[in-house]
Amino acid sequence: MTPREEKERRQDSVPGSLPEGTPTSYPGSDYSFTLQSVMEMQKSVGQLIQAVTTLTETSKKHDEKIDKISHRVYAASVVIAIFTAIGAFLLNKIADAVIAALKQTH
Repeated sequence: MTPREEKERRQDSVPGSLPEGTPTSYPGSDYSFTLQSVMEMQKSVGQLIQAVTTLTETSKKHDEKIDKISHRVYAASVVIAIFTAIGAFLLNKIADAVIAALKQTH
């Protein structure tokens, strides 16, 4: 292109000082979709917060149950150990009595 053609082209593309008509309204200027999206996100976040709160409470209840079971298992093992010790002591005394009785008969 020649410099003259370039200059004419630039003059044609320069906008006028006043608009020729009223601007058209675009559908993007309505914020109802954005507002609806934000409200739906707020609802979803609220549900997630409630779910996390419920899971936390349930976890605490499960911890209490596990602690109770742990204490019961510990108590049962102590009782079994005591009965085993008493049973071993009694079996030892019975064995001693049987051995003493067998020695006296021979």
